[in-house]
Amino acid sequence: MKRLIFACVLFLCPLVLVAADKFPVAETLEPYIKNGELPGIVTIIADKDTVLQVDTLGYADVESERPMKSDTLFWIASQTKPVTAVAVMILVDEGKLSLTEPITKYLPELADLKVAIVKEDKCTVLVPVDKPITLEMLLCHTAGFEFLTPFQSKHRIDSLPMSQFVTTAVMTPMRTQPGTAYHYSNIGINLAGAAVERVAGMPFEDFLEKRLFEPLGMKETTFFPNEEQLKRLATPYSLDRGRTKLVPARAGFADFTASLPNHKVRYAEPGGGLFSTPNDLVKVFQMLQGNGEFNGKRILSETAVNEIRSRHTGSLNVPYGLCVNTNYVEYGHGGALGTEAVVNTRNGRVLLYFIQHQGLEKSEEAKRKFYEVGNRP
Repeated sequence: MKRLIFACVLFLCPLVLVAADKFPVAETLEPYIKNGELPGIVTIIADKDTVLQVDTLGYADVESERPMKSDTLFWIASQTKPVTAVAVMILVDEGKLSLTEPITKYLPELADLKVAIVKEDKCTVLVPVDKPITLEMLLCHTAGFEFLTPFQSKHRIDSLPMSQFVTTAVMTPMRTQPGTAYHYSNIGINLAGAAVERVAGMPFEDFLEKRLFEPLGMKETTFFPNEEQLKRLATPYSLDRGRTKLVPARAGFADFTASLPNHKVRYAEPGGGLFSTPNDLVKVFQMLQGNGEFNGKRILSETAVNEIRSRHTGSLNVPYGLCVNTNYVEYGHGGALGTEAVVNTRNGRVLLYFIQHQGLEKSEEAKRKFYEVGNRP
C-alpha cells in the first residue's frame, strides 16, 4: 500500500508542477524585487469562472518586511471608475437611468453650467453649454469638465458628500463645450455617482454594497476601511532623490491615509475613493468577462456590458468606453498608484496587476511582461 501511495505521489507531482508553472509570473517579476526596483506585486490570472493563478512577490511594507498577500489592501483610486460605471448600468438596465437623456433629468442643478472661453484678447468669458450633457459623456470623459473642482484640489477628493459636490461642480467653469474633446475628469464620474444616489434614493456606497458587492461576495471593497483592513494597507513607494533606493511615498498619501479612520470628514467618491484587495476586485472583472454574470448571479445584461466595453469617444483620439480604456480586444482601467485590471475578450482572460507606487518606471515594464505571460495560450 505504501509503495502504491508513493507511486501515486510521484505520478501526481509532475502534474502539480506543470500547473504551477503554466504562467511563469514569479520568474518574470522576481528580478525587479531582488534588484530593489519594485517593492512588491500581487498578480492574478483568471477567467470568468475561476482564478487560475495568484502570485505574491515582495513586500507590502519594505521597512517592516510585511509581505505582499492576495488580501493586502490597496487604494485602487481610479479603478473605482469601472465600478461606478457598473452601478450606472445596473440602473440603465432597469430603465431608471438613460445614457442619452440630459443629465439635468436626474440632476436639475446642472442646468446652469458654464464653459470658460478664452477670447482673442486673452480675456476669459463664461458662456452656457451649447448642448445637453448626458451620462454617456460623463462616463467617457467628453462632457467638458475639469479633472477636479477647486475644493477637491485644496482639500481631498473625498471631502464632500455627493449632494454638496454637485453644487461645487456647478460653480466650477468647464474646459470645453460638451462632446467636443476628451478631458479625464473625476468631476464627471462623481456626477454620474450623484445621479445613481438621486435615482436609487440611497447613498452611493450603500447602493454598491447592496447591488454589487454583496451579490459578488466582495467583503473587502469599501470607501471606508476599518482598523483591521488598514493594518493590511500597502505602502506606496517612490525613488529617493538619487533615484537609487526605494523610499515610502509619503507626500500626499500620508495626509490621505491619516484621515481614513475619520468617517465624519470623508465621503464616498465615485471617481477614485475605493479600497480593495486583489482577491476581491477580480470578481468585478470576472463578472464583466462573463457578460454580466458571475457565480450564477446576473449583475448586468449582456447589452450593458457591451456598452461599457464599446468605444464611446467617436472620432476623438482617445479610445475610451464607459469608464474603461478599450481597444476592441481588451478593456480595463488602472489606478493612480499602479493597480490595473484588464479583460481580454479574445482569450477569456482577466489579468490583475497590483502594486502601490508613485513614479516607478520599472513598474510599467514589469506590468507589460506580466501581461505577456498572462496572455500565453
